[in-house]
Amino acid sequence: MRFHHKLSYASLTLFSGWLRSLSECERNRLGVRLARFAYYLLGLRKKDSLKNIANAFPEKSVGGRQVILKKTYSFFAQTFLQFLSIPKSYRMIDFDIVGQELLDRSLARGKGTILATGHFSKWEIMSTWLGYSGYPCVAVALRQKNKGADIFFREFRENTGMKMIFRKSSLKHMYRVLKENKILILASDQDAKKRGVFVNFFNIPSSTPKGVARFHLHTNSDMFFITCHVKRNGIYKLHIQPIVPEGEKTVESITQAFTTLLEEKVRKFPEQYFWFHRRWKTKPSQVS
Repeated sequence: MRFHHKLSYASLTLFSGWLRSLSECERNRLGVRLARFAYYLLGLRKKDSLKNIANAFPEKSVGGRQVILKKTYSFFAQTFLQFLSIPKSYRMIDFDIVGQELLDRSLARGKGTILATGHFSKWEIMSTWLGYSGYPCVAVALRQKNKGADIFFREFRENTGMKMIFRKSSLKHMYRVLKENKILILASDQDAKKRGVFVNFFNIPSSTPKGVARFHLHTNSDMFFITCHVKRNGIYKLHIQPIVPEGEKTVESITQAFTTLLEEKVRKFPEQYFWFHRRWKTKPSQVS
């Protein structure tokens, strides 16, 4: 491993340890400062994010969209620090779990379970809950270019009981997860380029990963949509919902079904969605 990769691993380890020494109030204040720095000085993905928010909420004023984005920066800065503070930060959370019985019944069938999710709100906390609750979960993640950071985050997540495989891993590996009656978690809300299927997300055709639909159609494993968001009263609502496509089950109808569920969540809590992805980068005209 290169020196700067080793340095990244060591830095993240030390930073995580230091964060756990802070109180929740101190950690949140640090998150707010980091968010302001990122918004006002770095402007990380600011232009792309505002464009995404404008696509999703064309009825909102420029000022209204900027308010959403400022809150988004703050929300995810604090969320990232909270994640790095696990397990201490996890013990402070009050959960409202809806739909856990669906997951339990699905595993009792013995055919594995597919969980679709998106980059909405507390997805890392959601994964941590699954791991700490003893569910046999395997999440498909993107390998990071920095090897030190990649090893750190993989080890950090696996310490909660969550196993990881990389997006470009063999499909046989992913099918094996379901065959072994485990849970396969797929974050399916990023631009899938020419490999995706176009479904509507905020009434805009969006190239979306086909994995959830294909795994279900090939294995008949149950599929659910799972999210964890912060309610106005501060309670974390972890919600497991069945994915019910309209009409015949096809790649397109299944993908549209869980994308619609995600959109419903984002409309209620727009500041808790990760607007920084170039969600609508690929156009239908580019693949026709």
